[in-house]
Amino acid sequence: MDDLLRASAEVLGRGDFGVTYKATLETGNTVAVKRLSYMNELNKREFIQQMQLLGEIKHENLVEIISFYHSEDQKLVIYELVSDGTLFELLHEGRGIGRIPLDWNTRLAIIKDIAKGLDFLHQYLSSHKVPHANLKSSNVLIHQDNQGYHSKLIDYGFLPLLSSSKKNEEKLAISKSPEFFKGKKLTHKTDVYCFGIIMLEIITGKIPGHILGDEVEEVTTNDLSDWVRTVVNNDWSTDILDLEILAEREGHDAMLNLTEIALECTDMIPENRPKMSVVLRKIEEIEQMMKENE
Repeated sequence: MDDLLRASAEVLGRGDFGVTYKATLETGNTVAVKRLSYMNELNKREFIQQMQLLGEIKHENLVEIISFYHSEDQKLVIYELVSDGTLFELLHEGRGIGRIPLDWNTRLAIIKDIAKGLDFLHQYLSSHKVPHANLKSSNVLIHQDNQGYHSKLIDYGFLPLLSSSKKNEEKLAISKSPEFFKGKKLTHKTDVYCFGIIMLEIITGKIPGHILGDEVEEVTTNDLSDWVRTVVNNDWSTDILDLEILAEREGHDAMLNLTEIALECTDMIPENRPKMSVVLRKIEEIEQMMKENE
């Protein structure tokens, strides 16, 4: 830990829970360090217990927690460094001329990676009310190698560390769910809702909460799932697809099948949403059908 406090650091990003730094240790190794805010009222024992539990989690689609630090005035979580930005950046930054389109196979692989990570989390933290609780495209980190893109989830497992004030929970992705809005019980199905929104974001290329244009007039909220439902109910069509994948006609069936799953995941009634294990199985079946049709 002394190494870490002496390390040279640069800001990677500012998120809901504080600032994340890239720290280069004296050994030359680099790690990501998140300085947590909003958790100062936590007692040390609760923090250490939860961090030890999260630190035991090992999965290829979850960012690994290497260590943590607790003192009166600061709490740090040290993660493996995942170096190629976030899914949000990959989907939305640099739109326009000169951007390299993100093809359908890559998008499907990312969807499957996220589903695998979340399904594992739901099994490992089965007793947690909402195991991830902050699933959104800016909390999906991307690593690129010669095999393609790989996705890892970060910022999971913090809900038990927040005092249960609505103000704190509003910083989380779960605050966008219908049940949070209505003050109802939050469950694993709240994570499923957030996953459905990410799927729609990947398929449509639109930013949740920023849907603009004529189509939105009949929609009660500016929400992505409402917009997709409206278009689909009027005419089950390819109008919802991101222009970058619209030309890949051979993938349209899979895209629309996945849209159907995403709409099940974002059902207003939590009990109607599928479990993550079922969602993952359906995604794998669609991927298999695509391979057979190649």
